[in-house]
Amino acid sequence: MAFHYLIDGYNVIYALPKMPQGNWDARRTALIQWLQEDRPFGRNMATVVFDSREGTGNRMRRGDIEVVFTAGETADDWIGAQARAAKNPRAIVVVSNDKGIRDLVRGTGAKWISADSFIQKKPARLSPAAEEPLHDDITQEFKDRWL
Repeated sequence: MAFHYLIDGYNVIYALPKMPQGNWDARRTALIQWLQEDRPFGRNMATVVFDSREGTGNRMRRGDIEVVFTAGETADDWIGAQARAAKNPRAIVVVSNDKGIRDLVRGTGAKWISADSFIQKKPARLSPAAEEPLHDDITQEFKDRWL
């Protein structure tokens, strides 16, 4: 089965071992160039999504990679909506370290991989978003408030 990777662009940029230099346009370009050269998504389809809350929602292609700038919504919301609307959500792979996105796609059948594993090209770590338990640590601040 071919997969369609929905990549949280800014999240992956922050997860890169070395942050690309320059302004945000240069950083986005560096990420897309790395994706084209290293192809951590293999021969599968890939869409890189960037937040653009005030934007008009641009879509473009860079080689075989689709690049989306959201319009009036976060990348998380856009990715979640795509996973829920997919004809075959089991073919969707969401790439992000953001637990919020994992929550948005939970129960859709979409798979999730951390940005860190994606960068290290460890596709065997794909797991259904619904089956991966979330372990949010209870901080001392919350303990003080709740107990």
